[in-house]
Amino acid sequence: MRPVSTPANYKTDAPPTKTAPASVAGRPDDFPRIEDFLQLLARAVRQFHTYPATSPLCTDAIAACHKALGALDRRDRLAMRVTPTELIIDNVGTGAGTIVAEELVHRLHRARVIALDIDRAASARHLSHFCATIVRAETPRAAKSTFADLLLETGVDTIVATLAHRPEVVDVGAPRPSVCVLIDHEQQRRQQAFAAAGPVDYLYPPDKGWVRLDPASRLDIVSLVDLALLVDNPTEVATILLRLTDDEPAGEEERKKALERKFSDVVTLFASLDPKLARVMFSKLARAVLDLDPTRRTDLLRRTILPGLLDGRADGAVLHDFPDVDLADSLCLLLELETAAPEVLTAALNRLDMSPERRQTVIPLIDSRLRADKPSDKPEGRELDRLAERLVQVDGAGKDFSEFAAFDLSIDERAAGAIAAARDAIAATDLPGAQLGCLANLVRLEPNPTLVGAFLRRAMALFDTLERADRWLDLADWMSNFSQIAASLQEARPDVADAIVKSFEAFQAVPRTAALVDHYQGGLERRRIAHALVDALGTAAIPGLLGLLDDPAQQTRASAAISLMSDHAPLLAPALALKLGGASSNAARAIVRTLGSAGANYEAPIGEQLEHVDEQVVREALRALAKIGTPKAAALVVHQIQNGTDKRRTAAEEALWHFPASRTAAQVRQLLGDRHFVVQHPDAASRLLARVAHSDTAGLDAVLAELEPLRFRFWNPSVVKVALKARELRTR
Repeated sequence: MRPVSTPANYKTDAPPTKTAPASVAGRPDDFPRIEDFLQLLARAVRQFHTYPATSPLCTDAIAACHKALGALDRRDRLAMRVTPTELIIDNVGTGAGTIVAEELVHRLHRARVIALDIDRAASARHLSHFCATIVRAETPRAAKSTFADLLLETGVDTIVATLAHRPEVVDVGAPRPSVCVLIDHEQQRRQQAFAAAGPVDYLYPPDKGWVRLDPASRLDIVSLVDLALLVDNPTEVATILLRLTDDEPAGEEERKKALERKFSDVVTLFASLDPKLARVMFSKLARAVLDLDPTRRTDLLRRTILPGLLDGRADGAVLHDFPDVDLADSLCLLLELETAAPEVLTAALNRLDMSPERRQTVIPLIDSRLRADKPSDKPEGRELDRLAERLVQVDGAGKDFSEFAAFDLSIDERAAGAIAAARDAIAATDLPGAQLGCLANLVRLEPNPTLVGAFLRRAMALFDTLERADRWLDLADWMSNFSQIAASLQEARPDVADAIVKSFEAFQAVPRTAALVDHYQGGLERRRIAHALVDALGTAAIPGLLGLLDDPAQQTRASAAISLMSDHAPLLAPALALKLGGASSNAARAIVRTLGSAGANYEAPIGEQLEHVDEQVVREALRALAKIGTPKAAALVVHQIQNGTDKRRTAAEEALWHFPASRTAAQVRQLLGDRHFVVQHPDAASRLLARVAHSDTAGLDAVLAELEPLRFRFWNPSVVKVALKARELRTR
């Protein structure tokens, strides 16, 4: 076994040698924690194999695994080697015969992972992607991608997998002595040529290919160029190159396509040979191309060989060894290109640099082919007659500039109009919009949060450009576009979604929020702009709005800001409810009012504010509950009437009368029917009866009848007053 290597395109390395396993040392002190982490990681992989990644079973398993990883406080990284049966950590084996071997070791081994390095700072998201990827790596769809590539695709950089080599072996047997002489000559020539050339660039991955030679062979190093001489068959060389890129030909049909897929690489190898030897190999390559199926040969000519000829690349050199008839037929294919003019034939002939004798032989063949395709009695045939005559023109001492016009089109009025329209279209292009569209696509596709941050900083600068140009609706449209991207990536790439929201929050600081509120206070058109901006920002508008409410210099805009928040209550309420606990008094009042505008399901966070130290916050909470008007909201208000301070009880009584009439009547009946409440708070009961006297609250007769006997409690005048008021209402 000898490594395939070449100074031009491949690395020279000694064959890998197997070392004896290290002796087992003592277990580190933190080894039990490491084993716990590996057990939890294996269980997480099993859950991801069984259930969807969004399942609570998967998320709980990842949370436990992440906690165990954080507990490894004695090391920054956990490095392990993967064997077929266990993991080796600090020269100590672990996991054999356990769930670690079943779910982790065996999967990693099948994925050709020989070492795994996990940073202790790996996030739960990275661990989740690791588990999903190790399961996904076993699917047929992922067979063409390595485990390390799949990890990188998901943006995981804290877990690094090292893959084992899987070399391709080529058996060439015993080379002929004449071939060995040629290889020796080529190796000496390359050593001299590359001595001053600097570092070597590799055409294929180093250490990827190995050559099996006869033991008696004296070749110690075989490069790809040498291998081309050993194989001596362009099609076989192409097949070997295909194997080196992990594209193993699956059948005879795939082997036939190898030359088409690796034609340029085969040409590169042959072109690096000694010129005389290269000429021989190109002759064999030409024969291999001509032996292809006509359809596939034509496709190879159109796609690779002819464009290579016109561009001056080595791909077109194979045409030198085509027979004259085949060469003429191949060159005539140039006329089938949509933008090619017949002058391109002249340029191609000049590129071939043929002898005058061969040129005079080929040109009539091309002329005959052109006339056969386009009869002279037709207009296009007469045009080709004129162009065919130009093929035989021989330039004198001057240079030939025909190739510069080979693909030129005549500029008529229609073409000139198209050019002018293109110029006008370029001038009319919305540059910020075009740049934002490009950035939006990059943010949607890029998995690396660091790069996404750079894209977003550029996007925020363009947002500022739109703002300074008073293009408010365009700004709202682009913000909405980025918000939709964040929403779509919330599950797959939450770090990117969070980066978008944080960029919006930083952009919409207090000064910009003040301008937003000014728009809201303006006319109808400006108010429409304010609503569009808030809809586009979503919850990212909240930090700026709350900051404005807490800014003493912005208090003149506070009322309008609260109204703006209330107008968008359904959008902002879920996030505002989470910020209510740590908000200032000013912000708490605004949040409570907004939650009240959002309707049901926010009674609990509003009810918590009934214990706030700021009386204004309490009153705002009571008004919000009255606005919601649900039974749960009414129960919270009644509880405040029963147990609150005198001031809060009075405010709660006032709020109670703003509920729907049926809800108010039910709660009044409940309060007055509670004898303990009436006896403890006779003043509150009197106020309720006074409001009953001025309102249409039906169904109180039974409750009033129960209150009348209290008139005999002469030792408590306030209670007697309540009983007399109840008796008065009954006798009406």
